[in-house]
Amino acid sequence: MTDTILVVEDHDPVRKSLIDWLCATFPEFDVVGIKTGEEAIKIIKKIIPKIVIMDINLPGMSGIEATRLIKKMQPHTKITILSIYEDEAYKNDAFIAGASKYIPKRLMHTDLIPAIKLLLSKNGDS
Repeated sequence: MTDTILVVEDHDPVRKSLIDWLCATFPEFDVVGIKTGEEAIKIIKKIIPKIVIMDINLPGMSGIEATRLIKKMQPHTKITILSIYEDEAYKNDAFIAGASKYIPKRLMHTDLIPAIKLLLSKNGDS
């Protein structure tokens, strides 16, 4: 069974580019993209991703709430929040919900892949 990276991002071009980039960087993983927190909760019942890349600002359920529910269902899944929001309140809420990493979207091209590699190699949080 192949390990999975789940991308939860409502903007189609961003989600597609993330999927393409992650597929090229981690060819040993299946990369699945979905648009909403609700879809994430449904799919978590069927697959157990190693890593979830989660946007905060999603239609319906927020990425923070989806993170909280995913961590209750699959505590070993590592969640990286990828967000335009950089203020400490969002970061704190994300970590309280169970996120392992919080990466501002403006730093995505430099910070996302190293963060995923760290989580995969050490299964560590920071």
